[in-house]
Amino acid sequence: MIKLSSIFSDYMVLQRDTDDNLLWGYADKKVLVQFQNDDPEKRDEVFKTALSIDENGFFSGKLPNYPAGGEFTLTVWEEDSAEKIDIQYITYGDVFVCGGQSNMELPLARTMERYADEITSTDNKNIRFFRVPEKYNFHHTEDMIEGGSWKYAKMPEILDFGAVPFFTAKEISEREGVTVGIYNTAIGGTPIKAWVSEETMRELGLHVAEYEECQNDEWVQETISREQAEDIAWREDADKSFEQDLSGNLSGTFNVPGFFEGTPLGGKCLAVHFKKEIELGEGWSDTDTKLYLGAIIDSDKVYVNGQYVGETGYLYPPRIYKVPKGLLKEGKNVIEIRLLVFRREGGFMPGLGKYYMIKRPDGETVSLAGEWEYTVAKDMPFIENMTFFSYKATGVYNCMVYPLKRQKCKGFFFYQGESNVDDYATYKEEFEAVIKDWRKLWGDESLPFMFVQLAAFNDGNRAGYFGRRSYLTEEQRKCCELPKTAMIQAYDLGEFNDLHPTNKKEVGRRAALAAEDLVYGKDKYIPGPEKVEVLFSNLDENVDEAEVIFEDSIKLILSHGIGMLIDEDRNEKDVIGFDYWIDGKAYPAEAKLVEANKVRVTYPKGAEVLSYAWSDSPLDANLYSEDRLPVVPFRFELKPSP
Repeated sequence: MIKLSSIFSDYMVLQRDTDDNLLWGYADKKVLVQFQNDDPEKRDEVFKTALSIDENGFFSGKLPNYPAGGEFTLTVWEEDSAEKIDIQYITYGDVFVCGGQSNMELPLARTMERYADEITSTDNKNIRFFRVPEKYNFHHTEDMIEGGSWKYAKMPEILDFGAVPFFTAKEISEREGVTVGIYNTAIGGTPIKAWVSEETMRELGLHVAEYEECQNDEWVQETISREQAEDIAWREDADKSFEQDLSGNLSGTFNVPGFFEGTPLGGKCLAVHFKKEIELGEGWSDTDTKLYLGAIIDSDKVYVNGQYVGETGYLYPPRIYKVPKGLLKEGKNVIEIRLLVFRREGGFMPGLGKYYMIKRPDGETVSLAGEWEYTVAKDMPFIENMTFFSYKATGVYNCMVYPLKRQKCKGFFFYQGESNVDDYATYKEEFEAVIKDWRKLWGDESLPFMFVQLAAFNDGNRAGYFGRRSYLTEEQRKCCELPKTAMIQAYDLGEFNDLHPTNKKEVGRRAALAAEDLVYGKDKYIPGPEKVEVLFSNLDENVDEAEVIFEDSIKLILSHGIGMLIDEDRNEKDVIGFDYWIDGKAYPAEAKLVEANKVRVTYPKGAEVLSYAWSDSPLDANLYSEDRLPVVPFRFELKPSP
């Protein structure tokens, strides 16, 4: 019986213009192969071969070399067997492997509020996608992928496509006139250690004890079973508390949106009931509407006039729930939220102006911001985060990257780092190890490796400064010291209150620009203007000045990222984003664009550091190149005044 990896499925994309596309798998006896051109005018183009198996039943053979395009059928069967496997609608194009965590995994379904028309109208066989099923193995690498299949971009399948891979593939396909096939291996939450080989991990001397601990299958399964049971019991207990008589429980009002910190609800794990009454006029019962609630920390179930309309079990996604026609009514309506707080840091994510409202198709809205009544259903015990074994060292590399090694590709796209912001000190070392491992696995040290910089995010606190993301993104940038690498800037495309910003189309555009250079050898990729020199001068006894000079070929403009959600009062007249530092604290510095490639910055004597866009959420920074690529963040020590 023949066993093929799931990557051999209808609508597969093979890499064009290479002799090294392989068919491989396992069988009991000799395997016969037929590869036929389905073009009616080329039906006589038939490739046939016989492949012997080795002592393990493994067989492998090369498929024909074709340029981009075409439609082919691959038929595979064992000698003397009537059972055949037909794989149809195969085409040739450019294949890429994507990896990383949630911002690479994020499906197009999560971006519908921004790109609905484009997504729902797409029917494009030149964009194809294989989602590698999540799996880990802490004992050895695996050859086979079980589950998953190739899909092309059409509704409803397109909703499961990763948004960054989709927009990247679409841009490349349109630029190059080829079908683009994507293998997406990304898993939300995975740190960089999950994507490196065991051999390299041991050479680095990092995470070895963790990996070896995970080789205890009994402990892994016991941990999973116990934590799942604890989580289910905790949630069931919390849910039951809403059905009890809540009179006499802690109650009051809370101003939504906002965090619970500093209120009677702060610092607690809770099951808490929120309620708001709203008055609606005519027309609200005659159509489907949507309820926008932002990101709720941590878990919610929502009811409208007593009827359940939706739930989300974790904190990150902004809540958007459909309210069916007829459920709302003229006059008084009641919105209820059953909110669970797991980690003593509950609340309603602030600053999401497009949320906390009901909206109907004609655009009319009713705000849900303001005071809500609450009643604590139950004070709940603290529950530890569950152990996600996909996050452990090397496990997913063994099962999700290694099995793709025989598939020829043009390069890699990677978007990861959120899970390493507290461990940035070793990030460059570990990320470079990933890049080298993946290239080694594919047997080509020159394969382009293009990766996305972390986008802005500040835990919903616009004024806060933690500084961890800037140091991590600087470590990312340093990895460009390896040949054939590129960092795709995205700090300006984030949201200070959304870890998963939806402006993925611009990320895809920039990623395609990187591919134009590294993959296709066309226009040189410039991630954004970079400083080349700083000249210092002494203005007076209180003030110093620095002239930050960029490349001669660069013309700077004051602008913002394409597709950004722009504050109406955003300052586009002055240079924003420079800070001077004293005793570890940052203060805004006055800056002016004095020439096409020169910025003059003034700061007080005694300042120790000057920086640009060096914060967790530098969304006000407004220096760009003419083609709307942001200045690369930097930070440097200041010279003492003479």
